[in-house]
Amino acid sequence: MFIILLQIFRMEAVVTALVTIFTSLVIAVLYVQYCYSYWKRRNVPYLDPHFPLGNHHTMFPKGISIGNISRQFYQEFKNRGVKLGGVYMGLQPQLVVTDPLLAKNVLITDYQHFDDRGIYKTKSAPITVNIFAQAGAEWKNARSKFTPTFTVAKMKTMFDTVRTCSEIMEQHLLKTVEEDCSKDIDILETMACFTTDVIGAVIFGIQCNSFKYHDAEFRKMGRDLFEEFHYIDGLKLFLTQYFPRLSDFLGVSNIQKGVTEFFTNSVKEAVEYREKAGVKRQDFLQTLIDLRSQGKLTLDEVIGQAFLFFAAGFETSSNAGTMCLYELALQQDLQDKVRANVNSILNKYNGEVTYDTLNEMKYLNQVFEETLRLWPPVSTLTRVCSKDYTFPGTDVSIEKGVTVLIPLLAMQRDPDYWSDPSKFDPDRFESEIDKNLPYWPFGEGPRNCLGTKFGYMQVKMGLVQILKNFKVTLSPNTKVPVQLHPETFVLHTTETIFFRLEKI
Repeated sequence: MFIILLQIFRMEAVVTALVTIFTSLVIAVLYVQYCYSYWKRRNVPYLDPHFPLGNHHTMFPKGISIGNISRQFYQEFKNRGVKLGGVYMGLQPQLVVTDPLLAKNVLITDYQHFDDRGIYKTKSAPITVNIFAQAGAEWKNARSKFTPTFTVAKMKTMFDTVRTCSEIMEQHLLKTVEEDCSKDIDILETMACFTTDVIGAVIFGIQCNSFKYHDAEFRKMGRDLFEEFHYIDGLKLFLTQYFPRLSDFLGVSNIQKGVTEFFTNSVKEAVEYREKAGVKRQDFLQTLIDLRSQGKLTLDEVIGQAFLFFAAGFETSSNAGTMCLYELALQQDLQDKVRANVNSILNKYNGEVTYDTLNEMKYLNQVFEETLRLWPPVSTLTRVCSKDYTFPGTDVSIEKGVTVLIPLLAMQRDPDYWSDPSKFDPDRFESEIDKNLPYWPFGEGPRNCLGTKFGYMQVKMGLVQILKNFKVTLSPNTKVPVQLHPETFVLHTTETIFFRLEKI
């Protein structure tokens, strides 16, 4: 009798487990279906999602870059004549904007509804607590503190440091070419060493010596952060993008542990040393330390802001400089023209480069602007709705928490706005462009990049040193056209672009 009762109990337990599993599956399926009906319930045109990645399912197995995925969204909705279309990242709804005027509403006119970039941050990694990731009142407070750091007057005080670092790069390249004029040169690495030295000096007041030592600590951290991408990093990126709350609960960071520890310790040690020794320097870190001493920043915020300006300052600039030289190597006539422009201004001022003379190089400015049109540092602008919002002139309303995607790469290569958009043509910027054209390589509105002027200054300084000394051509080992890397947030090519330099 006992055995029979035990068997009955076991059968009931099995049945209960099966019913529980079946019910859970039904609930899960209904929940997924409900999530994927978000845009349908709002009568917004949408693309059919694929569980579990939604409409981002092509990124991982097919290796399609973030920029090209957003271009696909953009083109599909434009082909339907849709200005606002719905997609999903995982289970989360996202709204794709294909109309530049509506995009300007998001970025400028109604920015107070979109004052959050939706960047993942976690308490376990203080370096993620920075102005790029902050939102709302926290962001406004931080921006008001840092805006004075990037005025034209401040740029001029930093210029000598930038010029000195560019001269170190110049000497490195002259020596390299003198030793072997047929050597393939990785200009991205060269520009990265240059911008790392600049950022190290301007932010931390130190000499990074990136050209002298291949494994210089700050340059090594830059490689780890943006170039050394491993499987585990891909998994972390997946978790933080698609399951941010779970990632935060588990303490997952999409920034490598070694990078986090290096910057945390470096900034802490620098702050402690300066405060104890009473040392003050004319650099960005000192600005942060002064704000901390006034009670306006915590130590974690000092660490986060210092890290942000390092990461943003060297990676976007080195990539922009590389892509500019790539385009000039493909069109030697344009390279000759910009070199003539550079040399004419240098001759005018007896070879001396200042902040003002750099800005006199009009054609160099045009070339760089056109580079940023074809190759914007960030291919898609994201904003998270912070207050329920209805797009003007439409019936489309979104709730707080919905992410808005502005496919910048797609807009800046759209033939509806740019004639022959795939052609590299600096003459587009010979005069001031129409303000209604979609051109926002460093963002737009109050949440644009705070260090835009600084980025322009250091890249153009690097270009001047290269173009005045060398004829730049592509190595036979460089594949043309280049392809965008599928796993990087900042624009990056899948393969190294090798150049050959010929001394002029």
